Amino acid sequence: MTDEELAAGVAEVIAEREGGEPAALGLSPIAGGASRETWLVEQEGRRWVLRRDPPGSRSFLSQEQEWQLLLATRPTVPVPSAIAYEGEGGRFGTAGILMEHVDGDSIAPLILRKPEYEAARGRLPGQLAEALAAIHRVPVELGAAFLPEPEGDPALVQIEDWERQLDLIGEPLPAVELGLRWLRANLPPAAELALVHGDFRLGNFIVSERGLEAVIDWELAHLGDPAEDIGWLSVRSWRFGNDQLPVAGLGGLEDFLAAYEAAGGRAPEPERLRFWEAFGNLKWAVICARQAYDHRSGERRSHELASLGRRICEPEWDLLELIVATA
Repeated sequence: MTDEELAAGVAEVIAEREGGEPAALGLSPIAGGASRETWLVEQEGRRWVLRRDPPGSRSFLSQEQEWQLLLATRPTVPVPSAIAYEGEGGRFGTAGILMEHVDGDSIAPLILRKPEYEAARGRLPGQLAEALAAIHRVPVELGAAFLPEPEGDPALVQIEDWERQLDLIGEPLPAVELGLRWLRANLPPAAELALVHGDFRLGNFIVSERGLEAVIDWELAHLGDPAEDIGWLSVRSWRFGNDQLPVAGLGGLEDFLAAYEAAGGRAPEPERLRFWEAFGNLKWAVICARQAYDHRSGERRSHELASLGRRICEPEWDLLELIVATA
């Protein structure tokens, strides 16, 4: 599908939703995000965002499931308002979601460095804690309507899922293999199921000068242990150089957990949190390897995907440090 055909399809969807004739619109790609395409849609002073699958892509969650998640979480979680969904072969060419445009930045280094976000950086840890608690309070039966329930211990299910991803790549990664063994040997007691975002980190938040505006990119969402989201948020890769601030390079863990509990969450014990931080590093290493594999195999040729292959060593190093620290 050409850009002109895509623009015509988006214009038709907007006209259908609002009652009127399709009108010309502007369509431009938004940088960021390695697995799905994001487009800025502009028409007569109004703006939307289109998120769709690139041709030939593979995602952990379908666009339809992500659409259902946006609708389900919208009443209690700050997410963009979902406007329309088109399936594979529809008017977006591939499966995609049209949603409202939310003003702000999602690029982590800008959020952490730009002077105009100084006040927002002070508010963000508490706002993220509140948003995460709200995600984890979404009724499990609501999520189970369109997300599969794990068959067995949710931590073990996650380990096996990412081990399968590693096997599909077929690349020897000894540090990751060691991490898989360590995780299996250090499983925490099974947790009460909750909706887990799965990719709750800087880069997947829209931030304005007021602070958090929206949580985006739900393609790794699943039912599991809520501590998984906190461990992932604490992975050093998501601090972007602010290593002394373990929560997304923005704040301390104790303050974050206190705000999370005040918002209705249940703070995990330290051992459970260390497990999920180690798991987060393993998951990020496998994601980097998979993205690079997609480039090398020719499935999706991309300089960005190729560059992610060079980052595998970062989470491998952090994973090994966590394993040694708990020995």
